[in-house]
Amino acid sequence: MVNNNSISFPFSHNDMQIKVAYTGNYPVYIGRARPGELTSASGWQIAKVTYDSNYNVTALQFASGTNDYDKVWDDRATYTYS
Repeated sequence: MVNNNSISFPFSHNDMQIKVAYTGNYPVYIGRARPGELTSASGWQIAKVTYDSNYNVTALQFASGTNDYDKVWDDRATYTYS
């Protein structure tokens, strides 16, 4: 069961579904949710990856500044990341 702050795991972490959105060859957004969660539902943890000029990862920031499972994957570009 998902709530606004956490996710309960009646399943293994290996069962989590993961989505990755790319720009070119580099991942920009990474999302995780419980199995079967719709991308239009608010049950996702979304992180944004930032890079330096050599494409080394410099930061992994969470949507709305939290790692809660309460975001919508389809809305990933509209969140503020910190």
